[in-house]
Amino acid sequence: MKKVIGILIAMILVFAIGGAGYFYIAPLFANDDTSADASKIYVQSVDEIVNGFSFTANRYSGVVETQELVKVDADVDKKIKETFVKEGDSVKTGDKLFEYDIDDMKIQLDQDKLDIAQAENVIKDYNAQIEALEKEKKTLSANKQISITNQIEGLKLEVKKAEYNKESLEKSIKKLEISVKNAVVKSTANGTIKSVNDAASDSYITIASDGDFRIKAMVSELNVTDFVEGEDMIIRSRIDEDLIWTGKVTSIDTAKPTTENSIYSNETTTKYPVYISIDDTSGLLIGQHVTVEMNSGDEIKQGMWLEEGYIIDADSSPYVWKDNGNGIIEKCSIELGEYDETLGKYEIKSGITLDDFIAYPEDRIEAGMEITYNAGNDDQAGMSDDEMPDNMD
Repeated sequence: MKKVIGILIAMILVFAIGGAGYFYIAPLFANDDTSADASKIYVQSVDEIVNGFSFTANRYSGVVETQELVKVDADVDKKIKETFVKEGDSVKTGDKLFEYDIDDMKIQLDQDKLDIAQAENVIKDYNAQIEALEKEKKTLSANKQISITNQIEGLKLEVKKAEYNKESLEKSIKKLEISVKNAVVKSTANGTIKSVNDAASDSYITIASDGDFRIKAMVSELNVTDFVEGEDMIIRSRIDEDLIWTGKVTSIDTAKPTTENSIYSNETTTKYPVYISIDDTSGLLIGQHVTVEMNSGDEIKQGMWLEEGYIIDADSSPYVWKDNGNGIIEKCSIELGEYDETLGKYEIKSGITLDDFIAYPEDRIEAGMEITYNAGNDDQAGMSDDEMPDNMD
């Protein structure tokens, strides 16, 4: 049953994340006979599986870099009420730099809250109508039930529209609340004010940092709008997920995108740098690779958590199908920790690491079969970490 749930979860993800998700879920079924490598077993990196997508938060690749110059952008859609610093001033982390005028934001926030209440009432009313029609339907003949069924389906569609509208409003409220909360923009580093420019310029305020670290994460055009300055973030070591730091989004540089060629198609993707301050840099090194995710306020899960669909005999002698490093698939016993029923994931205590490659279970898999790293394309075999694709954005 747990394996079935894992497969259903993967199928739901395809629809949830749209076409982009195809390239990450489709490999689970990449060994159909229509594949050019039908005789081989497709394997995927554990890092990509574990960190590529999540039901609790999306994770993104990042790297630790020095904060020699801290550029603080002003939101051109907001009016600056007051600036507290001038060129040459010394500042410390937490010192006020400038403040936005939030009167208009408060008005919009109140309106969005009223709209959500209205949407909830609409959903409640539609559901009541559906319930009444369902009862009426039971008392009618088969011919008359067709008309009632059409009405019910129409109402269900309206419910989905109202729920989507409500979800959009909730996201808007979240961003506005963060903006109101962070109306006063503060310094994220110790240093000296190098320049104070026009608010519409590339960087409103530039601080010459005393040498603090920050995280630079590259986020795709599909996800960059989910980030908000001041939002709390969780930072994890790519080598040891038990090592966790916290920080905040300090800036989103939409003016300096980069383009990358996809290894899965001829298309290119556009990514933008998102910069994250670190509350405590102890244990971090310049150039260290990490993953970052939005801090939803839920309990921070430590360790490696793998979807149950990849695990065989989880209740007795758990194992996965793993690349042995020589292009051959083999059974690999693993030690399981806790099971999260909500996410359908097991904690992996030992047996595999993020650097390993594993296959999704198929009845045809036998130990000793050859593997492929990409359906119909073996060119990825032996890729270094820098050549492998970033975690999904």
